[in-house]
Amino acid sequence: MDLLLYIIIFLSVLIVSNATNKLFPSLPTPLIQILLGIGLGFFIPVGTFHLETELFLALIIGPLLFREAEESDITSILKHWKIVIYLIFPVIFLSTFSLGFLSHWLWVSLPLAACIAVGAALGPTDLVAFASLSERFTFPRRVENILKGEGLLNDASGLVAFQFALTAWTTGKFSAQEASTSLILSIIGGFIVGGLTAFLNRQLQKLLYMVRASDTAGELLLELSLPLLTFFLAEEIHVSGIIAVVVAGIFKASRFKRITLLEAQVDTVTDTIWQTVTFMLNGSVFVILGIELETIAEPILKSPVYDNLWLLLTILLLTIVLFAIRFVMIYGFYFWRSLRLKKRMSKYWRDIALLTFSGVKGTVSIATILLIPTALEQKYPLLLFLVAGVTLLSFLTGLVILPRLSENKEESSDYLMHIAILNDVVQELEEDLKHTKVKAPLYAAIDNYHGRIENLILEQEGKSVQKDLTDLQLLMLSIESDGLEQAYEERKISNRAYSIYQRYLWNMEQRINRNLASRFTYFLISFFRMTRLLLHEIVTFGSTFRNWLNQDRAKPSKAEREEIAELYLANTEVIIGSLENLKGVYNTALINFLQDSRIRETAIIESSVLLSGLSRVSNRIISRKCYEVIIWSGRLFLNTNTKS
Repeated sequence: MDLLLYIIIFLSVLIVSNATNKLFPSLPTPLIQILLGIGLGFFIPVGTFHLETELFLALIIGPLLFREAEESDITSILKHWKIVIYLIFPVIFLSTFSLGFLSHWLWVSLPLAACIAVGAALGPTDLVAFASLSERFTFPRRVENILKGEGLLNDASGLVAFQFALTAWTTGKFSAQEASTSLILSIIGGFIVGGLTAFLNRQLQKLLYMVRASDTAGELLLELSLPLLTFFLAEEIHVSGIIAVVVAGIFKASRFKRITLLEAQVDTVTDTIWQTVTFMLNGSVFVILGIELETIAEPILKSPVYDNLWLLLTILLLTIVLFAIRFVMIYGFYFWRSLRLKKRMSKYWRDIALLTFSGVKGTVSIATILLIPTALEQKYPLLLFLVAGVTLLSFLTGLVILPRLSENKEESSDYLMHIAILNDVVQELEEDLKHTKVKAPLYAAIDNYHGRIENLILEQEGKSVQKDLTDLQLLMLSIESDGLEQAYEERKISNRAYSIYQRYLWNMEQRINRNLASRFTYFLISFFRMTRLLLHEIVTFGSTFRNWLNQDRAKPSKAEREEIAELYLANTEVIIGSLENLKGVYNTALINFLQDSRIRETAIIESSVLLSGLSRVSNRIISRKCYEVIIWSGRLFLNTNTKS
């Protein structure tokens, strides 16, 4: 039952993190999940949650790396094989020994071999952590391929280095020759096991296909079980399970398969399944990271044995040295390349910075240090604290710096072609309006296409115009909300009309681009609106909720439609006046068009005797594919006026 309870709690935390990210997109999902994990750690009794490292690597990290390898462009990664090899061997080993000797110098009470184990745990870049950070931004393709190649392979060298540091710590013996031989055998063995399991998996698929015993569900189960089986077999014969699942993912990649009709059908559902699995596993990684941070940090920080200030300074110094070593080593590689190719170093500075600060650490580092025996873990809890602290600080450093070195992800699009096509569709629909009596569906479709055109136009505007639009949308939402509450207090609107208008405001709020909105302003407006709604529900015994349950059973009465329309017209008057007062403060053309748009929608309501007009405006809000904008941009407004 404890396991079931943990699963329910983890799923609930993932749901909350996803919802929080949707409400506040500027907050990265991994950071939200770490914070939720830390909060969760406060409520978990001491000793009831323990991270089983081998299970963690097999059930979470293995499948994630398998999928990353399956989706990676291996041919492009191989173009950068020199720097990838450089990063996963010399850079990791230098980082391991440098951090180890520095830790021993700062804390002489810790054995040198134990400190080198700390360095080995912090040496490799965590691909899962980097992938989560890079989802929001665009990196140069060459940099992304280098980092993927490093992340897919460096865990093996880090784990082997850790195992030998641990052996030297516990036995007092160390052999460089034995360590090198073991590392080579571990990597080669991982390659063989990964290739073998991928080959056997493929042959089993062919056999099932030949005897007509295969279907989509079976194919998916074979793929999902492949990383688990591969990791298990590799660990059983004491070779690198991480390398094995990566190799299996590479050979499983679609470009190495011969596509059949069944595989084409499988591909239509594989992406969706893997997206869900990847989100759950990624989320679990960061929630576990948060729990482990709280579990490890609390007893150390409360202990009278350690000086908290010195602990924090140690973590800061280790993190600085970690990034400094990576920077120097990467700079050296590109300096050698610039001399060889006779190119200026200035060409490589951005790549060097991106590669340096992408060397973030994650849960794999904590899972690695937890491999130490329990007796040593209890004797030297400081080791776990140092690894956890550097892991968190390095992740936060990447979270802060990488967005400033990269660009927000944008989908390339031929705007003019899309706009022209959508305009043609709108013209055809407007022609159909002249020959039909049932106009509501056509109005909804026309407004839907108008919304998509508006989105395409706005995407070409600068950030300042988009920011102005967001600020003005928040102002309009605030005015609408205040007007609704005032009308209800003055008994100008019924409970049911109040509920309907609240749905309109909710859809209005969904259209606001939260990435450009002031988080504080957006939070205040949303908080006060939701507080008012909650108080309204308490006073009316849940009338809005009851009306929401019955919304499809009864249409608004004529009186309710009139109340809603009068409120809309009253709010429009306030909005028009408020926008007029802001001319000179915000983009004038944008304000003019906002006013024009509101007046046109008001005219629709007045001319259509409330219901159909209001329905059209409501449909225009609800049916839009995107929720970024409410109006045409100022540029379109000026162009339209010029043409007319």
